[in-house]
Amino acid sequence: MKATARQTFITGAAVAVAFAFSLVSTVGTGFEEQPAGTAYEKQAWEQDGFNVAWTQTLEKNSAVDDQQAYAGKNSLKVTYPKGTFGPGQNGGQAKLMLSPQKEYYASYRLRFSENFSWGGKHEGGKLPGLAGGDNCSGGQSCDGTNGFSARFMWRTGGKAVLYLYHMDKPHQWGEDIDLRHVNGKEVVFPKGEWVQLTERVKLNTITSGKANADGEVQVWFNGEEVLDKRGIRFVSNGDGVDNFYFSTFHGGNSSAWAPQETCWIWYDDLKVSVNSSEVR
Repeated sequence: MKATARQTFITGAAVAVAFAFSLVSTVGTGFEEQPAGTAYEKQAWEQDGFNVAWTQTLEKNSAVDDQQAYAGKNSLKVTYPKGTFGPGQNGGQAKLMLSPQKEYYASYRLRFSENFSWGGKHEGGKLPGLAGGDNCSGGQSCDGTNGFSARFMWRTGGKAVLYLYHMDKPHQWGEDIDLRHVNGKEVVFPKGEWVQLTERVKLNTITSGKANADGEVQVWFNGEEVLDKRGIRFVSNGDGVDNFYFSTFHGGNSSAWAPQETCWIWYDDLKVSVNSSEVR
């Protein structure tokens, strides 16, 4: 069933305890509440029940679309203009805040346009995922106090990877971790078809101020587990998984990543929860 805008909180006698340990929430949208043509900038996300820290570029590159939908009548259409790159011109971003927790699940449907350009000289681009703290990304060093990010990317020919910023990433940029089917084949995003990405992020524990290598990420593609990554150090402070990083653009940081023609991705049925049953 398609998600509708909602946000539920612990109630009753547990309220006082909940506030002490951060409210547990489920939030989601099927983009059904806004009229066709509505750009998903800050106000639209907030009207769907999200707590929004900031948005970028979505005011010009996103719109509710009533011509494509996974279910219901609407989806969110994001534009990736020809020759552009980075979130200041191409696609867009929104930091959708969550009540901080040690573990979250997130799921969404996406459909690449039939003409989707994976890029130029370099092929690759960002897709949304869970994050925390200051959302360590953009070539930053993740020192355990400036957060983390667990987005996805398409790579050459539409190859799907987890794009992970964590304390032990092997180089300046995020670490690519392949998504693979049970038969060992790489997951590749199709064009012109709806697919589902589901992610679970569980933070590492901390002992005497030191980060233990016991964080986890699991990923499912159309319900099939395609990644089970363990032994991760995300944080060394009190940061939790506290936002869904709706981050999508071509790039990279140069025109070598830009699409060869204007293309689109549709997003639908976005859900984030502490309960796996809410998103699967």
